[in-house]
Amino acid sequence: MRIAALGFHHETNTFQSVKTDYDAFAGYEFLRGDEIADQHLTAKTSFSGYFRAAEKFEFDLVPLLWAFTGPTGTITKDAFDRITGEMIDLLKENGPWDGVLLAQHGAAVSEEYSDMDGEIARRVRQVVGPDIPVVMTLDLHSNISHEQASNTDAIVAFRTNPHLDAVERAVEASDILVRTIRGEVRPVQHLVQVPMIINIVKQPTAFGPMKEIIDDVNDVLQQNGILSVSCGQGFPYADVTQMGVSFLVISDGDMDLAEQHAKWLARRAWDRRVELQNDSPSIQESISRAIAAPSDGKPTIIMDVGDNVGGGGTADSTHLLAEAIDQRLNGENSLLMSLFDPDGVQLCISAGIGSTITLKVGANTDDLHGDPIEIRGYVRVITDGKFEESGSVHGGMRFWDYGPSVALDTEDGYTIVLHTVRGVGNMSRQQYYYMGIFPEKYRLVICKGTVSPRAAYEPIAREIIVSDSPGVTSANMESFSFVNRRKPLYPLEADTKF
Repeated sequence: MRIAALGFHHETNTFQSVKTDYDAFAGYEFLRGDEIADQHLTAKTSFSGYFRAAEKFEFDLVPLLWAFTGPTGTITKDAFDRITGEMIDLLKENGPWDGVLLAQHGAAVSEEYSDMDGEIARRVRQVVGPDIPVVMTLDLHSNISHEQASNTDAIVAFRTNPHLDAVERAVEASDILVRTIRGEVRPVQHLVQVPMIINIVKQPTAFGPMKEIIDDVNDVLQQNGILSVSCGQGFPYADVTQMGVSFLVISDGDMDLAEQHAKWLARRAWDRRVELQNDSPSIQESISRAIAAPSDGKPTIIMDVGDNVGGGGTADSTHLLAEAIDQRLNGENSLLMSLFDPDGVQLCISAGIGSTITLKVGANTDDLHGDPIEIRGYVRVITDGKFEESGSVHGGMRFWDYGPSVALDTEDGYTIVLHTVRGVGNMSRQQYYYMGIFPEKYRLVICKGTVSPRAAYEPIAREIIVSDSPGVTSANMESFSFVNRRKPLYPLEADTKF
């Protein structure tokens, strides 16, 4: 049993001013054949799950191509054409196949295709024909579409946020694929798109209304005849018609059963719509709370929602840093944060370890993320930005690369880490450990994320504050100028009916 595995994985923030070109993938993670095993066999990603499933279910997995980079702006036509073209050529040249595993995200947008994942699924289906099963894994933040569903036999999305179940969902998807090939099951899937947004600050699955939704998903999974159930939380920073919440239920040959359960899940989520909207504190309140926190040996963690790198943030917002300075947060080990700042890195490298340097940092992408801030700091560390993560973190990646990076200790007791690769957030504490920096020792740690850093920072946090900071990933959905989204969509149209 020969099964192809391939993926073109991207979460696209269409409001991000920096387009995602071919080099963004080629310079980050663009792997072919055995290179995929080198990077993913021992990781905890979807491809890791495919490898484990191949061993468990005894099939021949043929990894073809994996292209991935962090969330950024719209993918250029050139990047789409070149990467998708290579995917399809490899699929044609290395067949025939008994089945296909597609590792997509579900919220990718190119200049030509608002539903890039659906277009890729369509092209894969065109190559293999109607009788070869195609199963696709997606991120929980996917905007699941009818195009995606109509061109696959099954879709399986993550069920945790932070995303800690990529391996399990990939094994689940592989199980459905293998049983379909053997004729043991006949998956049929029904999709319901709900006219609502789940605000990014309400998307963690371990607590609150989102936990209740996933509990409902797990209840449906226990019903007779159900093969898989997925919730697409939706990626709210994609200005496309597919954007929004969705539920997809897969049954064994019974479309009415799948439809019944998908509609039930959709209604249950709709009834929670008010609870699923933004209620996070302002940046002023967030910093005030951090300053007032007791000194109990654990850091306060502030999530910089407006610069959520996991959602397409620029990684260089200075709004919270400026507020910390204005409110006179100071003292030894008072603040730790990172900023994307290639020019600052080069200035520090030129100055050398042990030098004291004055420079302006951050806010070098656009005018949404504050102003550059002048700091005077001691160049503590210069590294290549590469490290490994062996634990369970969002997305399951093992090998990380922030590019050349430096750490500066300021006179106010701040440690500012500057890095040169944009699309990586604060998803692993190893980012700091490998530089000899211990987040546990700081009074305040600012993370450029909303949910993804939780897996790394919850174990050491005194409190996690989700801050309603401005930026390209703001929790204030009314701050975005949508043009292409579907209407009505709650809460943007408060009178939306469903």
